[in-house]
Amino acid sequence: MLSLSNKFVFIFFLLILLPLISLSQNRQNKYYNPLRFSVTALTKFVMEPNDHPTDKYLFDQGIGATGELIYTIDQRAKYEISVEAGFMSTFSSSDYLTSDKYLIPVALNLNYYFFDETFSPFLGIGFGFENFRNSNKYVFKPVIGISNEKLKAFARFSFGNTIGSSIEIGIGYSFKERPCGCFPQTR
Repeated sequence: MLSLSNKFVFIFFLLILLPLISLSQNRQNKYYNPLRFSVTALTKFVMEPNDHPTDKYLFDQGIGATGELIYTIDQRAKYEISVEAGFMSTFSSSDYLTSDKYLIPVALNLNYYFFDETFSPFLGIGFGFENFRNSNKYVFKPVIGISNEKLKAFARFSFGNTIGSSIEIGIGYSFKERPCGCFPQTR
């Protein structure tokens, strides 16, 4: 089993290695620009009750926004890797939770698009942490969604060993279209 520091070294290694390999392949196509940025409006619904406040989320719902730096790995535009970070304000219906709290999510995501078209469903997986009340909780986030030229809508299930589970629903806007692998190769 890898220690936590070794896991982060491995993830950092992947973040450096995959774009470098892809960049060397993508230099052959002058139409292909794999890097883009998007913003997402996001809401989070906690799935489990707050019966055990030391281990679970101490809120019922959160809304916020994230920014995402996306890199398309291959020229067929099937795989994307991204880093996202954001800010989320949380709300609770419980009587004992009265102060305003916020959540800071940070994640590394990998998405697979089924089609190289303007409309495409996708599946993905993410790993990251969420800082809530100055405590980092590690989360695993499988995602399913649909993507249009510059828009995407998704739902993801977020869970961790100490935080319970939640559902996140988001709508994102990319400032540039998702690249496609449909352009001719120039060598």
